[in-house]
Amino acid sequence: MTETTDALVQYFKNVYPHLCIPDSRFLSSKQGLVNTSRVIVLLFLPIQLLTAYCILKKTPENMKNIKGSINNLNFWCMVSSIIFAFFACPYSFHPYKIGFTIGLLADWGVPTNIQFYIDYIINIVVIMSITMLFENRSSLIARNRFRIKTTTHRFIWILLNILWFMTIILPPAFNKPDQMEAKMLVLNTCPCPTTEFFSEKLFASAKDGFWNAYLNMNGLVVFLGFTIQAVFFACCCIYYLYISTSSHVSPQTRRLQIRAFFGVVIQTMIPILLLSVPIMIFMSSRKNEGSYDQVQNNLMIITVFIQDGATSLSILLVHHPYRSFVKSIFCCKKTNKSLQTVHVVTDSFINT
Repeated sequence: MTETTDALVQYFKNVYPHLCIPDSRFLSSKQGLVNTSRVIVLLFLPIQLLTAYCILKKTPENMKNIKGSINNLNFWCMVSSIIFAFFACPYSFHPYKIGFTIGLLADWGVPTNIQFYIDYIINIVVIMSITMLFENRSSLIARNRFRIKTTTHRFIWILLNILWFMTIILPPAFNKPDQMEAKMLVLNTCPCPTTEFFSEKLFASAKDGFWNAYLNMNGLVVFLGFTIQAVFFACCCIYYLYISTSSHVSPQTRRLQIRAFFGVVIQTMIPILLLSVPIMIFMSSRKNEGSYDQVQNNLMIITVFIQDGATSLSILLVHHPYRSFVKSIFCCKKTNKSLQTVHVVTDSFINT
């Protein structure tokens, strides 16, 4: 803490010790957050690398059309995990728009607002990759009049999505609040945050008022924007696979398309549920709307790492060729051990 933060220093020295009991829970600390996150990422990284290998080397001919989209999703999940855990792990004092980051970018002196923007962009790209799975499945149905027919059109669709969601977050960056004023406003309603509030270099993106509401609305717009598109593509699949059936498509082809569609749905629902269910539990367990609990804030960040890993794991589990390859690895090991045992027993019998 520097002398330029006199008000914050005085509060921490004169008010905090008498009013607050420091939160000693491991997961409320920045080390608890970053260490737990990095352990989870390192545990899932071999699975993500195995998933990448399966996609690149074990994808059968009848899955070539979706190879690119699932490889793209797995790649960005790996990138998201590594960046969040090692370069810019966000420590947020939710529900306030204030926090800091932990990682190499902070050590290198990259401004906190730039790091938050990088985290935001990575999130957008991961969500876009999930949406692309449904678009890809929808566009592979030849009778679908809404399908994206060319690579150029698909590139334009992706670019417009990313540019739009990258742009709508920019206005608050040009209207940053007075940082000291924003911090002291937080202490008015939350007098006992964790000690990191006073020891770390915080960045407030907004305080109560228009820009705070704008950021809340931005999150809703991003969620609805991608959800509506994914639901639209899913509805196209349901309509053309179940309702508007055609005699020009063989029953076998139709069964394969239905199976592939369900694979995409299950593959995406597993990680989404792993993320949304804990968040809903955390939000409902808060004593009142807008209350502060740093452990719950950090757990919500940790669930993002679990979701990234679970997304890659679901690719392995849902798609039969990859699942069979993983089974063959363990089966081969067991078979080899059995053969070695038989060989040893036989040799012993012969030598007696």
